[in-house]
Amino acid sequence: MEGPLAHAARTRVERAFIDNLTDHTRVARDRAAGSRPERLSKRLLVDVSHAVEKAVMASSVEPPTVVVSLFQRLAHFDRERAVYERMAEAGVTVVVGFVAGEGHAPPEGVTVVELDPAEPLGDEWTVVALGPRAGAFLVATDQHTYDPAERAVEPGRIFDGRWGFSRAQAATELARLRFALGSRLAPDVVRTVDDLLASTMPAGGDAAGSAGSPGEMWATTSLYHMIDRMRDAHAGTRELRDQLADVHAATGARAASGTDADSGLPDAGFLERWTPRVGPGALQVGVALFDIAAFDDEALASPRAAYHAGHRVAAALTEPLGPVDVAVRLDARTFVVLVPGASAVHLGDLADRIGEGLALASEGHPGVALTARVATTTTRGRPLPIDDLRAALDHADPSTDPVDAGPSPTGAHITVAVNGVAPGEPEPGPELVEAGRHVRLVDDGWGRDDEARVPRPSPLGSALARPPAATRATPPTFDGLRGYRG
Repeated sequence: MEGPLAHAARTRVERAFIDNLTDHTRVARDRAAGSRPERLSKRLLVDVSHAVEKAVMASSVEPPTVVVSLFQRLAHFDRERAVYERMAEAGVTVVVGFVAGEGHAPPEGVTVVELDPAEPLGDEWTVVALGPRAGAFLVATDQHTYDPAERAVEPGRIFDGRWGFSRAQAATELARLRFALGSRLAPDVVRTVDDLLASTMPAGGDAAGSAGSPGEMWATTSLYHMIDRMRDAHAGTRELRDQLADVHAATGARAASGTDADSGLPDAGFLERWTPRVGPGALQVGVALFDIAAFDDEALASPRAAYHAGHRVAAALTEPLGPVDVAVRLDARTFVVLVPGASAVHLGDLADRIGEGLALASEGHPGVALTARVATTTTRGRPLPIDDLRAALDHADPSTDPVDAGPSPTGAHITVAVNGVAPGEPEPGPELVEAGRHVRLVDDGWGRDDEARVPRPSPLGSALARPPAATRATPPTFDGLRGYRG
């Protein structure tokens, strides 16, 4: 059964997904039209460049077909020299450009132009192809920055650019290059380009659309989708490597940090010794802060009671965790669970399961309810936002369901779940039991000897806190701002 924290996280993710679908048509059209520049890596530019080059040579060349490529440096072209020579042999009008200052041995049949390092074209990585019935374009500008997550400098180069298979937009890019290169183009190349543009550009009242035909939009959109998925997979592989590195770091931190005698968990020194990778490529870490007020209770003042309660809480915190995850005792009543690589949904589910475990841990000696208030977030920021989570708990309304506390000052997104009845308030009646808001059993007939007993409810209001399915009300929805709406 889904607990409230997992429900809140899942609802937020689903709402974002629906909003993304609503925006999908506009985004797809903008991408196909080349009106939405995006941050691109050199790895992606190489793959898209090869895709355009292979598309040109996929069938017999229909003249006039023009390909213009700007390579920045001769070394980048040398690896593709044979490809462009084959294009020229097949009848394609080929123009390649490099920054001036290097010796450029022109390939057979290829027009070479020199670029001034100070002009904008000198920073471009461009491949534009246009024929009588098809076109493709890749236009990107070097940002002279690097992706710190890449292991080598050259593959980590960052560009802002756009690409697609719209013939209309390819014609627009070719016209831009034709005027930018100007007299550097040979007269016969200029005539070929001008004739092709004259037959391609819409005239008079003809329909004009840079996004291209439906077929071109389909092709561009599907390719963007596949590339996005491949980039996600690559990022996931890289994140897994970082997660494994964090396992080794956490192991070393456990060995070097102290141990809390009453719970057997690592003490606060663990956070000082374990420093996950920082920077833009930092691994996302799920952080759940548990505040258990019962440790201030006089019933836990004796060492024996504190020992039993501490070990019961430690068991509840660690039972659902994986080998990478760790639970730490920060002080007498505060614990934190760290989950490297966790999504908000996964972290919410873990927090709900821990809440159920704390409810079970409350049974038996020393007879104190080990219920907790919990604040969760996922973050790539360092140091971890422990203070922000404490502040969120301090300002939380003790009578509400899980709420979205919004972004913290450091940018972390925090969700707070508070259990328990506020001091001085009456016990919740049956109507709150039906809404899933109670945290203690209510004497409303459920506990009679001749009827099935309701299990002791979870402190976070999860499955153990719900009445039988026959009488269960419709689950409340999470509105992302003010908590649940029944």
